Amino acid sequence: MIRIEALKKQFGRVQALKSINMTVNAGDIYGFIGPNGAGKTITLRILMGILKADSGQASIFQKDAWKDALSLHHKIAYVPGDVNLWPNLTGGEVIDLFLEFRGKKTMTQKTH
Repeated sequence: MIRIEALKKQFGRVQALKSINMTVNAGDIYGFIGPNGAGKTITLRILMGILKADSGQASIFQKDAWKDALSLHHKIAYVPGDVNLWPNLTGGEVIDLFLEFRGKKTMTQKTH
Protein backbone atom coordinates (compact mmCIF):
# COMPACT_ATOMS: atom_id res chain seq x y z
CA MET A 1 0.00 0.00 0.00
CA ILE A 2 2.81 2.40 0.93
CA ARG A 3 6.39 2.09 -0.23
CA ILE A 4 9.28 4.40 0.52
CA GLU A 5 12.74 3.71 -0.87
CA ALA A 6 15.90 5.69 -0.12
CA LEU A 7 13.90 8.86 0.56
CA LYS A 8 16.00 11.96 1.20
CA LYS A 9 15.09 15.57 1.94
CA GLN A 10 17.36 18.45 2.82
CA PHE A 11 16.60 22.05 3.77
CA GLY A 12 19.74 24.09 3.25
CA ARG A 13 22.42 22.50 5.42
CA VAL A 14 19.89 20.47 7.46
CA GLN A 15 19.34 16.92 6.29
CA ALA A 16 15.75 16.18 7.33
CA LEU A 17 15.53 12.65 5.89
CA LYS A 18 18.52 10.40 5.44
CA SER A 19 17.60 7.54 3.10
CA ILE A 20 14.33 6.40 4.68
CA ASN A 21 12.97 2.96 3.69
CA MET A 22 9.52 1.69 4.66
CA THR A 23 6.84 -0.68 3.41
CA VAL A 24 3.29 -0.80 4.73
CA ASN A 25 1.21 -3.69 3.40
CA ALA A 26 -2.57 -3.91 3.20
CA GLY A 27 -4.01 -4.51 6.67
CA ASP A 28 -0.90 -3.25 8.48
CA ILE A 29 -1.10 -0.52 11.08
CA TYR A 30 1.94 1.72 11.15
CA GLY A 31 2.72 4.52 13.58
CA PHE A 32 5.29 7.29 13.41
CA ILE A 33 6.93 7.88 16.76
CA GLY A 34 10.04 9.79 17.62
CA PRO A 35 11.32 13.08 18.97
CA ASN A 36 10.72 16.44 17.34
CA GLY A 37 12.95 16.80 14.30
CA ALA A 38 13.07 13.07 13.57
CA GLY A 39 11.42 13.50 10.14
CA LYS A 40 7.90 12.21 10.84
CA THR A 41 6.02 15.20 9.46
CA ILE A 42 8.40 15.63 6.50
CA THR A 43 7.85 11.97 5.54
CA LEU A 44 4.06 12.34 5.73
CA ARG A 45 4.14 15.57 3.72
CA ILE A 46 6.18 13.85 1.01
CA LEU A 47 3.74 10.93 0.97
CA MET A 48 0.87 13.40 0.57
CA GLY A 49 2.59 15.24 -2.30
CA ILE A 50 2.86 18.45 -0.29
CA LEU A 51 6.67 18.38 -0.39
CA LYS A 52 8.89 16.96 -3.10
CA ALA A 53 11.67 14.62 -2.02
CA ASP A 54 15.21 15.44 -3.10
CA SER A 55 15.76 11.81 -4.07
CA GLY A 56 14.28 8.36 -3.57
CA GLN A 57 10.80 7.03 -4.23
CA ALA A 58 7.51 7.34 -2.34
CA SER A 59 4.34 5.65 -3.52
CA ILE A 60 0.85 4.90 -2.27
CA PHE A 61 -1.37 2.31 -4.02
CA GLN A 62 1.51 1.92 -6.51
CA LYS A 63 1.15 5.58 -7.56
CA ASP A 64 3.95 8.12 -7.25
CA ALA A 65 3.26 10.34 -4.22
CA TRP A 66 4.45 13.50 -6.01
CA LYS A 67 3.34 12.97 -9.63
CA ASP A 68 -0.01 11.40 -8.77
CA ALA A 69 -0.82 13.51 -5.69
CA LEU A 70 -4.07 14.88 -7.09
CA SER A 71 -5.58 11.47 -7.88
CA LEU A 72 -4.31 10.08 -4.57
CA HIS A 73 -6.08 12.85 -2.66
CA HIS A 74 -9.39 11.42 -3.85
CA LYS A 75 -8.62 8.33 -1.74
CA ILE A 76 -6.54 9.61 1.19
CA ALA A 77 -6.26 12.65 3.43
CA TYR A 78 -3.81 14.11 5.90
CA VAL A 79 -4.86 16.16 8.90
CA PRO A 80 -1.83 17.54 10.74
CA GLY A 81 -2.01 17.95 14.50
CA ASP A 82 -0.73 21.50 14.31
CA VAL A 83 -3.16 22.84 11.71
CA ASN A 84 -3.97 26.53 12.15
CA LEU A 85 -5.96 27.76 9.18
CA TRP A 86 -7.98 30.77 10.27
CA PRO A 87 -8.14 31.36 14.03
CA ASN A 88 -11.32 33.44 13.72
CA LEU A 89 -13.29 30.50 12.20
CA THR A 90 -14.68 27.47 14.00
CA GLY A 91 -13.85 23.98 12.74
CA GLY A 92 -17.33 23.72 11.21
CA GLU A 93 -16.92 27.05 9.42
CA VAL A 94 -13.62 25.88 7.92
CA ILE A 95 -15.30 22.68 6.66
CA ASP A 96 -18.14 24.76 5.17
CA LEU A 97 -15.61 27.02 3.46
CA PHE A 98 -13.86 24.05 1.85
CA LEU A 99 -17.21 22.59 0.77
CA GLU A 100 -18.08 25.90 -0.88
CA PHE A 101 -14.71 25.86 -2.70
CA ARG A 102 -15.75 22.51 -4.20
CA GLY A 103 -19.21 23.80 -5.13
CA LYS A 104 -20.95 21.65 -2.50
CA LYS A 105 -23.74 22.72 -0.20
CA THR A 106 -22.64 23.48 3.32
CA MET A 107 -24.44 22.42 6.49
CA THR A 108 -25.63 26.02 6.90
CA GLN A 109 -27.03 26.13 3.35
CA LYS A 110 -28.87 22.80 3.80
CA THR A 111 -30.80 24.06 6.83
CA HIS A 112 -32.09 27.24 5.16
